Amino acid sequence: MSRALQILSLLIVLGIAVLAYFLTLAPSQDDPCLNPQNDVSAAILGDDKDQDALANRAMLQRKLCENLDTLR
Repeated sequence: MSRALQILSLLIVLGIAVLAYFLTLAPSQDDPCLNPQNDVSAAILGDDKDQDALANRAMLQRKLCENLDTLR
């Protein structure tokens, strides 16, 4: 019984380690700097009343990403 519990504990720890590895492996899709073209596309496809605001956001986001790249 004790040996089986040790093996089970080891498998659980290894499973958690593998899960943590895969969760931190890929960059987050929420990072707007991964694909700045998405903001430009949204500005082009946006409604007329929203288009100016989306274009401004795309320009600001691109500038922020450029600044972050120079800091890295």
